[in-house]
Amino acid sequence: MAGTKRRKSRKAGLRMSDFAGDGGPYSEVIVTISIRILDEEITRSRLAVNVYPDPALERIARESLNALRKENYGYNDKGVFGGCLCDNFNGWEDMDGEYPKVDEDNEHPHRQDEAKRMNAYIAESVKWALTLHKLGIEEARRNEGEGFPAETKGRVN
Repeated sequence: MAGTKRRKSRKAGLRMSDFAGDGGPYSEVIVTISIRILDEEITRSRLAVNVYPDPALERIARESLNALRKENYGYNDKGVFGGCLCDNFNGWEDMDGEYPKVDEDNEHPHRQDEAKRMNAYIAESVKWALTLHKLGIEEARRNEGEGFPAETKGRVN
């Protein structure tokens, strides 16, 4: 077809107005503890930490999860994108013993190790969400020309 050229679509990138929060990104980290009781005993305890980043951060989140070689991400039944940093295929981190206690000052060394592992899993997820926010804000500011001296705002020499 003569005269019709396909244009390259150029993505404008993030803007501060793209974020769901009041002037910045809004994300949630949801920690779920599941304790299964069968008959008269606890048969399994497990922990899941799911990060639901600001929708504007989905691209950055996907790139990060791919770089970390994490496969537990996608949309939930409500259509909200989320990710999990757990290496287990089902997104749950199994805990040994009766039920998870997050207190690391437990007298039993095994329980201390378990609590430290749970706390590390939660901390890693929260830090990842904060990193996404930082990267998203930096990208939005670059795209809006913030961070440049006033006399060169947005210009490249």
